Amino acid sequence: MSNRRHVIVTLICAVMLLSMFVSSAYIAHEATHRHECTGENCPVCQFIAQVEQARRGFGMILLALLLICFALALRRDWRAFASASLTASVTPVSRKIRLNN
Repeated sequence: MSNRRHVIVTLICAVMLLSMFVSSAYIAHEATHRHECTGENCPVCQFIAQVEQARRGFGMILLALLLICFALALRRDWRAFASASLTASVTPVSRKIRLNN
């Protein structure tokens, strides 16, 4: 079940990435061919505004994901440091264990 979930997530990410790439290419195409706006209800201008809004949304999602990854990495490092310091402080002498040879 987990493998199926990874495939679905990968496909969703690929579709989102492809849609952003295609829409960016369309905007670049319209910008280089000097788009002639037809007025307030211009479909090209509305599409460009929607793509820019989606980009801002993806940017905020990406920022949130990076912050979560950073926090999880810090948490993992802190736990490793804490467990290392706990194991280093416990010695046979501190536990009053007699070592006979």
